[in-house]
Amino acid sequence: MFKLTSNIIQNAIDHNKLSHAYLFYGDKGTDIEKHILIAIKTIMQNCGFDTNFNDLKEANYIDLKIIEPTKSDVDKQPQIKKEDVDQAIVSLLETSLVKNAKKILYIKDVNLGNKYSLNRLLKFVEEPTDNLIIFMSTNNFDNVISTIKSRTQNIFIKHESLKEKMESFKNVDPQHYALLANLFANIDQVKELNLKEFNNIYENIITTFKDGSKNKYLIKNRLNKIWTKQNSDLFLDIIQLFFYQVMIDNNNLIFANEKELINFYKNKKINAFDLLILIDQAKKNIARYTIFNLQKINLLNYLEEIL
Repeated sequence: MFKLTSNIIQNAIDHNKLSHAYLFYGDKGTDIEKHILIAIKTIMQNCGFDTNFNDLKEANYIDLKIIEPTKSDVDKQPQIKKEDVDQAIVSLLETSLVKNAKKILYIKDVNLGNKYSLNRLLKFVEEPTDNLIIFMSTNNFDNVISTIKSRTQNIFIKHESLKEKMESFKNVDPQHYALLANLFANIDQVKELNLKEFNNIYENIITTFKDGSKNKYLIKNRLNKIWTKQNSDLFLDIIQLFFYQVMIDNNNLIFANEKELINFYKNKKINAFDLLILIDQAKKNIARYTIFNLQKINLLNYLEEIL
């Protein structure tokens, strides 16, 4: 898929038809920024610049500016700010240190622009400036204003398959990449994760279920110690995925090293479906600020009962 993005940009360069503005969009969870990275690196390569980086923020390129949504004390959600657009464009419109170099502006999550920032942006989309190329991304195409859509080249990014996502996650955690690929939407979320904490939670849960296969009364107390309010989302996601594997019949790689353990609980013929529903409900209740300890006790009691 990334090769396709590179080919689109390279073909445009070869035929002198590089657009002044691109809107990359895809469904929620699609790693659009990776495609933006490939597109920008393709342009930089053609300008003779070093592209030995895997994150746009690491790019040693003075004529690249990145704008991301930010949140102030009065904002209800992050927004693209007008002052950020102004500052980036003023900087890019200054004389480049490199003759004929392309100037690149990347606006992440353009659907979060407010009317002031978008009006400012539209001025440069509607009146292209020599050598300035604007890239925009969104996982919410429907919420991008129509004037942005109509004045940019729209490129739909297909959601990568689970197999492709697992391959990209291998570089982050070669041991648990399959599990991470099923828990997180894209590699950026994994990079923000404390992998040491994740591995600790995962190993403790698996050890608990292994020991619990010999004495089920260990499980409740052990899990009670592992599960905290701070790690609740991650803890419940791992538990839910584990019992999802218990419920279904396939040879998924998620818990590839724990097939014997999965089969043990599968053979117990527990009601994993009801457990998964209960876990999902616990997540929602905790998110609504329902008393955490009450949700914890209810779920662990039920788990002890069915195991």
